[in-house]
Amino acid sequence: MKQGDILAACEAYLASQDPKHEECQQLLEALFAYTQKLERQQNRLVKLSDASEAKLTSANETLGKLTTNLSRFVPDTVVKALLADNQDAVTHTTRQELTVFFSDVVGFTALTEQLEPEKLAQIMADYFTEMAHICHEWGGTLDQFIGDAIVIFFGAPDSAGTQEDARRAVTMARDMQKAMTKLREKWASEGFTKSFHIRMGLSTGYCNVGNFGSQERLHYTALGNAMNEAARIQALANAGDILLAEETYLLIRQQIRCTQDKQVQLKGRANQTTLYRVLPPDDDNSTPLITRQQEGFTLYLKTDEITDKDSAVSELEKALALLKKD
Repeated sequence: MKQGDILAACEAYLASQDPKHEECQQLLEALFAYTQKLERQQNRLVKLSDASEAKLTSANETLGKLTTNLSRFVPDTVVKALLADNQDAVTHTTRQELTVFFSDVVGFTALTEQLEPEKLAQIMADYFTEMAHICHEWGGTLDQFIGDAIVIFFGAPDSAGTQEDARRAVTMARDMQKAMTKLREKWASEGFTKSFHIRMGLSTGYCNVGNFGSQERLHYTALGNAMNEAARIQALANAGDILLAEETYLLIRQQIRCTQDKQVQLKGRANQTTLYRVLPPDDDNSTPLITRQQEGFTLYLKTDEITDKDSAVSELEKALALLKKD
């Protein structure tokens, strides 16, 4: 029987009783009062339950927003480690074998001088958003943006194994270069037709990984020769190229097609090191990008982006004539 029914029955019974029966009257009045008290308590519990549910829903929404905002400022892999209660992986400095990726935009300084700041900001926002999305897809840790440069590493805070980390890093780089074709098409449709190409370098080696900085501000990053080497290798790459250190190449050579590119003397290395250039996948039917560079000679040719082919042919013929004359 519901409390409301009990109260109604008590009221009816009290009304039918002889008021001379005092003991019965007192008992029923006490029962009636107790039932009212229970009903008030139940109503309070219902209100508290509703309030608690609303607070819990609000707290979950706030936590979701906080996590989303946090992942915009902290690498997504670090956020996942924190939420998974794996704080030791990101709060302590550890020695890990990483594959480090470094890229930048070819001729970025000239580009900044040619574009209005607002247009440049829009272009870079498109570029960084797409590159960060591809990094997230392959599980890389986006270390930082440095001007037009991007630094990413694989192997911390989580690792899929040294060989798999290297494969994911190189595949990510190849996907980024492929995505640049679509970005250039998008920008061209918006009236931006200037050259925008990136070069990439990757290296594999041991680094110290963790939070570095001051007591007021920390940054989850890596320190080590592989970080510096990736940056140096990137600077040696031509537009649209992906260059690998020999250590990275040896890890992925069975899975990803590469060709020997050049031998260089990298800072900190006693001997010359061989660099390898990543080739497009077999199913890539895009127009080939030809880039060659040596002292006094630089060639960049992407036929699908030439708007005036007759003029391009004329310039190449002039260059050939000069070479043959000398």
